[in-house]
Amino acid sequence: MAAESELTSTSYIQHHLTFLTKASEPGGFWSVNVDTVVTSLVLGVLAFGFLWLVARKSTSGVPSKTQAFVEILIDFVNEQVKGIFHGELKTVAPLALTVLVWVLLMNAMDFLPIDVMDLFYQHVLHQHEWRGVPTADVNTTFALSLSVFALMIFYSIKVKGLGGWMHELFCSPFGSNPLLWPFNLLLTRSNTCRSPFRTRCGCTETCTPARSSSCCSASGRRRVSPGRCSAACCTSAGRSFTS
Repeated sequence: MAAESELTSTSYIQHHLTFLTKASEPGGFWSVNVDTVVTSLVLGVLAFGFLWLVARKSTSGVPSKTQAFVEILIDFVNEQVKGIFHGELKTVAPLALTVLVWVLLMNAMDFLPIDVMDLFYQHVLHQHEWRGVPTADVNTTFALSLSVFALMIFYSIKVKGLGGWMHELFCSPFGSNPLLWPFNLLLTRSNTCRSPFRTRCGCTETCTPARSSSCCSASGRRRVSPGRCSAACCTSAGRSFTS
């Protein structure tokens, strides 16, 4: 009995890598990792409860350190969204902020001492198996990626219209010849899949009528398509080029 209950390195690792999983029925296909769901919800409530309290206490005068931190965070997200989305930011920017803060907190759970947290799970939550890092669960990352992908398609159609989105999908960048549609579709989807791993580049200054060129977009800010940046185009328009 003593040998069976002895703590080994293998049992220690397996203990900390085991999710609290509840099946829908004995032997059933569907199951839920309860620790992932509960921890994600608690972190979401804490994060956005904090932002809500800061927003309620915000002032137009000299901001507190907490308000200044939140404003810097919001400005950062707004600038990132403006660089890649030229439609209405009223909904898209808050969604981007939601994903950023939520994922950041879920990843930050990994910084907590694992043995100290294990004592909390066992003696406070009375759970022997509890994994406190939601993003360690592939279901979380897969669900987030599918959600962001669906939102990307939804807002693309909302801004460009269904016809414009379909035209871009099948006719860009090689043209509208039906023989080229499969290649256009393949290239467009491959760009979508590799977009998280590339560095965006473009002119950093605002376009003006005196400096109008093909670099300028309809929104007044120059952004060339990712992977097709042209330093010469930026320079000719009198703006700096970043890569």
